[in-house]
Amino acid sequence: MTRSARISRNRAQRAAARKNAPLIADIRLLGRILGDVIREQDGAAAFALVERVRRLAVAYRLKSDASAGRRLDRLLRSLTIDQAVSVIRAFSYFSHLANIAEDRHHVRRREIHERAGRSQEGSLARTVVRLRPSRSPSSRSEGSLSWLPSSARQRL
Repeated sequence: MTRSARISRNRAQRAAARKNAPLIADIRLLGRILGDVIREQDGAAAFALVERVRRLAVAYRLKSDASAGRRLDRLLRSLTIDQAVSVIRAFSYFSHLANIAEDRHHVRRREIHERAGRSQEGSLARTVVRLRPSRSPSSRSEGSLSWLPSSARQRL
């Protein structure tokens, strides 16, 4: 990889990190709140178990730590039914909370684009603009929207 390609990639990564910082902060906040609720409702031992499973899973998945994968497998196989339900419930709740944070982040990003007067890549607004036929007579047949109901075509 050339130096300029590395610089360009690093800039893109920093821009993506800045753009996603609010999402990461939201997910971390919701995770901390969930941890507090688990400690309050199920006790410190349940929280410690969930946290141990989480740390091993992160080490295995993100750090490619095969040893962590084996320890995680042994730990999960040793759980009682009640412990397994507690762990499953915690990860399910976290998944739902992360999805909510992502939905909110998408809304936040769309609002940023709208305030700047532009449509977001991949949005319905951007797609409609791309599909809108040009006004020149020679290109009217290109990009035909005949598949749309006439009332929808009239609004375009």
